[in-house]
Amino acid sequence: ASNAAWDQRWDTAIKEYQRALAEFPDDISARSGLALALQESNHFEKALAEYKALAKLQPGDPIPLAHVAVLLERLNRRAEAADAYNQIAELYQNQKQMNKAVEAWRKASALEPERAEPHEKLAAAFAEAGHASAAAREWLALAKLAQRGGEFLRAQQYAERTLAVEPENTQAKFLLNEVTGRSAAAADPGANPVELARRSSLARLAASVLEENTPWQRADNTHAAGADTDSLLARAINAQEKGQTQEAIQAYEQALAAGMTRPEVQFNLAILYQNSLRHQDAIPLLQQTARTPQLAVASRFALGQSYRAQGNVDEALENYLQAMKIVDLSTVNRSQADQVIRLYESLAEGYLAKGDEASARRFSMILLDFLNNKGWQDKVREVREHVELATAAGMPLSMQEVFETPESERVVTLLRGSAELVSEQKLYAAGDLVYQALELAPNYLPAHVRLAEIAVAAGRTADALAKYDVLAETAAVRHDLPKAIAFYRQALNLGGSDVTRRAKLINVLVQNGQLTEALTEYATVGMELETNGQFQKAADKYNEGLAIAQRVGLSNDAQLPLKRRLAITHLKLREYDAARALFLEIRQADPEDDEARYYLVDLHLRRGQTAEAEFELRALLERHRNAPENIEATLVSLAEAFPDNLMIQRALADFYKSQGDTDKALQVLDDLGDRLLNAGKPGEAAIVVQEIIALNPPQVAEYRKLLLELREPQAE
Repeated sequence: ASNAAWDQRWDTAIKEYQRALAEFPDDISARSGLALALQESNHFEKALAEYKALAKLQPGDPIPLAHVAVLLERLNRRAEAADAYNQIAELYQNQKQMNKAVEAWRKASALEPERAEPHEKLAAAFAEAGHASAAAREWLALAKLAQRGGEFLRAQQYAERTLAVEPENTQAKFLLNEVTGRSAAAADPGANPVELARRSSLARLAASVLEENTPWQRADNTHAAGADTDSLLARAINAQEKGQTQEAIQAYEQALAAGMTRPEVQFNLAILYQNSLRHQDAIPLLQQTARTPQLAVASRFALGQSYRAQGNVDEALENYLQAMKIVDLSTVNRSQADQVIRLYESLAEGYLAKGDEASARRFSMILLDFLNNKGWQDKVREVREHVELATAAGMPLSMQEVFETPESERVVTLLRGSAELVSEQKLYAAGDLVYQALELAPNYLPAHVRLAEIAVAAGRTADALAKYDVLAETAAVRHDLPKAIAFYRQALNLGGSDVTRRAKLINVLVQNGQLTEALTEYATVGMELETNGQFQKAADKYNEGLAIAQRVGLSNDAQLPLKRRLAITHLKLREYDAARALFLEIRQADPEDDEARYYLVDLHLRRGQTAEAEFELRALLERHRNAPENIEATLVSLAEAFPDNLMIQRALADFYKSQGDTDKALQVLDDLGDRLLNAGKPGEAAIVVQEIIALNPPQVAEYRKLLLELREPQAE
């Protein structure tokens, strides 16, 4: 059987192993061989049965189970495969082989991402090994699983554990904010953020009174002092729950004075101050609690209310915007977070720049009404879906702008319906819904974007381009630069070369401070001009981009791609000195830039600087000493560009000699000798002939005769 398996005669091996097992059913070697033969013959179900039998015969060996797991994966039985990997991990864990155990848990987790057990095991293993960041990743995964399963308290615990290790973990902060609001909302889904936070923080404080060694106590507190603090906290909670505002305020103030620093205490006291119209006292406390993730939305909302009560519209709006930003961020994934943050910053700057108190006040009321509205969390998710559709269409959008839109709920519903109709290719009906939305909100940009989408779907590219141009210019006039950028990009994505539109995009990118992206667009414009043969215009564009980069102090690394294109353009314009200066600069900045060294060889040869060319060539070839195919490509390219250059042609011949390819070396030298003779350079030709003779070709006698002729004195 072993011989048959060795020769890969699997059918024969199967029969022989089965015969052996009929006599010795517990023979591990025979069963292992049979399992392998069945697997190699693509009898996966039978192989699986044999490996399972092996696993029972060898309960402490993870190897048979590993085969079981692989076969289950191949059969697409993912849940069973995950079970197998979990068993493998436990075996390795028992054997103290934690690296292998971790790998098995990772495979189990990849197969069944919604299963908590592998994440729990991984988190414990990483924590025990001191790999805090890796453990935090698993805790965050567990928090998300618990959140999706509606286990908000459990999700909160895992998120808090993540933040204990990584205090700046954005996803954990957002998730914690979401689940603390959700768990409190279970009692009353109609409550606003402040009321939800008040209840949840009060519940946490009440629970903590029952614990010993409460974490807010100062390190130098005595047991008696701790007992006094507990008593103050219990008194404050009791008074607050009974509506005894002044008594609660007094007890909370005394607790803070005694050294208690819990944000829940500060928040509850701030809300009590606010209810007593002591806004000036509430504001500093709320500014502190706004830094606590689970209280951030409520604190910002409450700050907005206090500032509004004081008549400070700008600060009120700023805090309402911050509250909405946090809510918005809690519904997006990490890759979208930066874009959402930029959108809110742009909106805030826009309102402040307008200096229009009436607009700011009106918008503050819109937000206030929304956050006080029953079921506001569900509406956030509905609006987020709409926002994501807009983003997918290339338009950055914030929830903020949706709420600001007249008849926003109706508009969102109409646009959702139009999206479904577009996907069904019912373009006329989709357009009709969009126009209904525009009747309600004529300036709502996502509706105009949908019209552009419909035009593209209908094959009316010119109409779509015109629509995107108008949208981009409108956004730029409104100083909504992220949208202007998005609209120009959408237009450019429709295909074709458009230097003018790309130049407008560059201007907006520069205005928005996205200078690295602007340089990339300068390079694209330049290359389009090069493609059209407009090399001088291309060089002008490259120089324009570099001037901006140097003016604002962009790093040399960011400038290198543009410098490289400019240098190549100088070459095409035969401006060799300018090209050489740039390539020297590029090579100085990046000694491993092969392209720069190649062009420097080219430029030195054009200028007759053989020694300098040889220096650059040696450095270039040295970098590729272990990649002969790269050396050959480089030398062949240079040899074609400089067919009469003795140094280059000899370098190519030497390369072929080093590779043992004498025929190619002879061909290169023979062709070079002919060209030198035709060019009237007998001295250089004689050197080449000597090298040919050294290779001892079949016609060596003829080459020796030619060498004698070349060495004879020439008649005057």
